[in-house]
Amino acid sequence: MQLNYGHIILGQDIPIKDGVSFHVPTIGELVDANNNEFYDCTRIFVTGVREQFSGVPEQVDDIEEKFPTLWDMAFDEEMNSPVGEAMFGDGVTLLSQFMKAISFWTRVSVDKYRALSNGKIISEELDWIIDKPVYEELSSLIKAVTLSQPNQDLIAPKGVSRNPRKIQMWKRTYEGRLKTAMSKKGTGLGDKILQLEVFGPSYIRFKEIRDMTYYQFSNLLSAYTALYSTEKQYQIYTSSKFDTKDMKLPDLSEEIKLLKINENKK
Repeated sequence: MQLNYGHIILGQDIPIKDGVSFHVPTIGELVDANNNEFYDCTRIFVTGVREQFSGVPEQVDDIEEKFPTLWDMAFDEEMNSPVGEAMFGDGVTLLSQFMKAISFWTRVSVDKYRALSNGKIISEELDWIIDKPVYEELSSLIKAVTLSQPNQDLIAPKGVSRNPRKIQMWKRTYEGRLKTAMSKKGTGLGDKILQLEVFGPSYIRFKEIRDMTYYQFSNLLSAYTALYSTEKQYQIYTSSKFDTKDMKLPDLSEEIKLLKINENKK
């Protein structure tokens, strides 16, 4: 699917088919919503099988070969329930979480969707069949609007399961990297809102921030941070206290661009 980032940055809902649109949530909606709901409805679509099972290197290659995506796994009787509960909590299956997420991103009640045994979810009312290609399109859209990308440091190398020595090496590496990742303090949405206020060259009303989509908000914060950094470097460049003969100021036209996911990373 060719993503139209120009459309996404404008904050409009994205048509999927007649009568169905992909809803791009605003900052206000994310603040008002249950944070876990947004996180879980994103995670089910952006998490790769290899990413999810990298903690069990003895099996990860075989699992990924049998189930290339969580969508494939959701329609398997043996994997649907235990993997769903491991990822989302007691009583939650992968399939039920997929339907909940589709409801979240389309703003259509979950009871309008029904899972079939042939690897598809349908909505008779919307005349919509959600198969694997549609799942992949939705996944691309969700990754784009949330800027979700996997932590490559936590994904096991291909073929690790075939080599006992590599399995042991990866287990030690994975454990250390996971501890490091979990120890890092993340920046909450409220913190980022405050950062946008500070870095913005002029006052942005909080109501205006509330009405922004997450993608718009993230891009503005990134752009203003780059501008702030450039201004600080310019102050150093023009100061008599520093030797700046070898210093080059960044070109803002190169620094400020739309944030995009790397679609080649799995």
